[in-house]
Amino acid sequence: MLKAVLSAVILIIAVILYTVYLFLKKNFNGLSWEEIVFHLKVPMKGTSNEMILDYFRTYGIRMGIGVCLSVLISVVCYIKISPSAGTALLVAAVVLLLVAIGSILQSFDTFGCLIAQRKESGFMEEEAVQLTPEMLHFPEKKRNLIYLFLESMESTFSSKEEGGAMEQNRIPELTALAKEGVNFSGDEKIGGATPSRGASWTTGAMVSQTCAYPVMIPLGGKNYQNEKNTFMPGAVSMGDVLKKEGYAQEIMVGSDLTFGGRKMYFEQHGDYFVYDYPYAKEQGKIPKDYYEWWGFEDKKLFAFAKEEITKLAKGDKPFNFTMLTVDTHHIGGYACEDCRHDFKNNYDNVLSCSSKRVKEFIDWIKAQDFYKDTTIVISGDHCTMDNNYIRAQYDGSVPRRVYSCILNSAVKPVREKDRKYYPMDLYPTTLAAMGVQIEGDRIGLGTNLFSDKETILEKYGDVKVQQELSKGSSFYRKKILGEKK
Repeated sequence: MLKAVLSAVILIIAVILYTVYLFLKKNFNGLSWEEIVFHLKVPMKGTSNEMILDYFRTYGIRMGIGVCLSVLISVVCYIKISPSAGTALLVAAVVLLLVAIGSILQSFDTFGCLIAQRKESGFMEEEAVQLTPEMLHFPEKKRNLIYLFLESMESTFSSKEEGGAMEQNRIPELTALAKEGVNFSGDEKIGGATPSRGASWTTGAMVSQTCAYPVMIPLGGKNYQNEKNTFMPGAVSMGDVLKKEGYAQEIMVGSDLTFGGRKMYFEQHGDYFVYDYPYAKEQGKIPKDYYEWWGFEDKKLFAFAKEEITKLAKGDKPFNFTMLTVDTHHIGGYACEDCRHDFKNNYDNVLSCSSKRVKEFIDWIKAQDFYKDTTIVISGDHCTMDNNYIRAQYDGSVPRRVYSCILNSAVKPVREKDRKYYPMDLYPTTLAAMGVQIEGDRIGLGTNLFSDKETILEKYGDVKVQQELSKGSSFYRKKILGEKK
């Protein structure tokens, strides 16, 4: 009977693993091994209920049938047939479990990543520039910074005429803002940042854009479930720099910032004031039982942001207000009551709605007295992971790029077009847009795009850089992550 129970348990685990694999494969475009390892090591509190429900809606019945069949087959083999049949079933169950595990590992190129990480690369040590205080020279009158991370926003969503991949522009307002401000691009049309290893999910992207290093946590590295562990202690982030310069700093998200280690990063690097979903409930901004999408939707996010920015602007310190939208998160996006239905696809309508909402927010900022002393950075965090949408709408006519735009910059670029860059380059570029002079125009692996310096992407090409970043780096482990070995 013990073998029957063991067989049933193994079969049930195999069924669950395989349905999870199918769910991830279907819905997560570009899910990387680095992201999987990272999320195994950071708090998962705050995961969207909708995403979990979507899994059960899609695979719940199949999983339930698989579980029932696993129990039934195990009982029949051991009780109704013979012990030898039961033994054969146990062997078959183990094989099926291994197949399920193998499918998952193969799908995310696990073995290739593990082999690559065993190879030591000196690339980071050779190319990275460790920031020191004397490298930065702030203007006498320091400029404010408003940094908008737009969830999953790509320049790809623009029309082909403007440089995107769509027949009809999904984000005309964001396209217009990119043309109005500074939009570094590979050609004369709208462009953006090339997706990079260690920056293909929200935490990785936010860290990469604000500290100029990718997030590449080794499988055997530190666990960040314990918030006492320091998150990338060797990196000097934009938050660290601005804190030292006396800035008031705040980050606002419509979810629980704890998710994915984001709260740990922003509190440890810059001591940001955190305005997130739990805080909004505590302050009575939303009802205690309120929950939409990941917490509260972007309509509320932008309304709260106006209130907080107004408070910061009345203070006696320059401010850095950073925010992250959420409605455009996969799967399918969140369509609020203001979203129009101009497109057949729900995600298209959500993208269009987000574009309009950002434009309205920027128009509000421009009407405020503090705008003249404020630089605005609008950037996607990463390319969308909505696999269903990409399969249906993206024709491969142009490379996918992360949207970026800088408004009211204190300086003009030497060359705005014919630029190739990663999200990491936005850190020194943002400081430069605030009027900060950077000796050498490089921080970490990032390059100031307003300068004429080559980025590592321009210098080495994407294939070479990605290959090197996939390898192990004792410099990164010891100097950036603070690992002892």
